[in-house]
Amino acid sequence: MSDPAGMAPQNLSRAGFFVSGDRRDVTQIGVYRGAAVDITPITAYEQFIGREVDYVLAFMADDPSWSQFEAGALQGTTNGPAGRNIAADWVPILGARKLMLAVPACCVGTSWTMEGSGVNDAHWAALARNLVTAGLGDCVLRIGREFNGSWYRWKVTPGTAAGYLVAYPRIVTTMRAAGFRGTFMWNPYIGQGNFGPSSGVEAVYPGDGFVDVIGLDLYDGVYPPGEVLRTESQQHATWATLRDQWDGLTGWLQLAFTHHKPLAYPEWGLELWNSGGQYSGGGDNAVLIKEMAAWMQDTGAQMHALWEDPGMGVADPDDLPRRLVAAPQARAAFLAAFGRSN
Repeated sequence: MSDPAGMAPQNLSRAGFFVSGDRRDVTQIGVYRGAAVDITPITAYEQFIGREVDYVLAFMADDPSWSQFEAGALQGTTNGPAGRNIAADWVPILGARKLMLAVPACCVGTSWTMEGSGVNDAHWAALARNLVTAGLGDCVLRIGREFNGSWYRWKVTPGTAAGYLVAYPRIVTTMRAAGFRGTFMWNPYIGQGNFGPSSGVEAVYPGDGFVDVIGLDLYDGVYPPGEVLRTESQQHATWATLRDQWDGLTGWLQLAFTHHKPLAYPEWGLELWNSGGQYSGGGDNAVLIKEMAAWMQDTGAQMHALWEDPGMGVADPDDLPRRLVAAPQARAAFLAAFGRSN
């Protein structure tokens, strides 16, 4: 996907993608509103945007014991260890909404090579059975999300790619054999990540039979500590990089088209949070909101979920304590693109 520009736009519509002139609103939307199993912040968000969300995002603990893993133990806090809740606790309050569950891999000191050998098959089968029994057999699973980044234990590199290419299909096959009939969302982070500079993440695409949806996570850039605001020209340059880089938006659209898979954005947004006690981010970047809205409408994205961890997302009131930088322009752009009037 290093040279995606050769994909003629008129060809994209034949795979269910839409280009300028054939524009529609993105109809499916999700949200994460903190680690608590609580519908109240979800309904508050729905009131803000003027519609019910289609997906509620939840995250299993990143480093669980096997008993916690099999039970679907959720993070107690954002990016924190396991708390008291399990995925099944969402079932009574979801209503018509569907759970989108981030699932760790390579737990309890294991590796992708070990996953591929089948050493953890019983744990994956138990998780699948527990999800089905709880009424979550049709949920969406993001297994080993953002695997091409360096920040999770289950990261994949060129050196571990062979193991991953065996392991990921095995996990999907094992869970399906245990009765899970939901959606498997293959979920890289935008850009080459661990595969740069000479390779792309597409090298570890696990095969059409094991991917229902390609889900791409992206945020508006990497910023020096303390950076708050950028000029509009810098914001446009950031967008151009996200769109045009190797394994950027255009490249992923091409891969999705080639494999006849829907393309979704389960996490996207602005960097509006503390990192090590100091703010770093692109500030009130309405350019990204507007460009992503147009991109998703033009290309027929299956779903999206703007990162809305309380106090950090653009739809939050600008005076919440964890929000150190106000984002009124991005907030207005988000409502204009995705609010009830649209």
